Amino acid sequence: MRYVILFVAIAGFLIWDGLYNGGRYMDMAVKSADHLLRMVTG
Repeated sequence: MRYVILFVAIAGFLIWDGLYNGGRYMDMAVKSADHLLRMVTG
């Protein structure tokens, strides 16, 4: 049951971000992950 709640919370955040912020937070998260990956892999 807690996985369902977690999935719904993440899906709700992504929908909210996409509709009301133009995906700003998701874009920031992807850029941060990309930067971190580049630092780790060299």
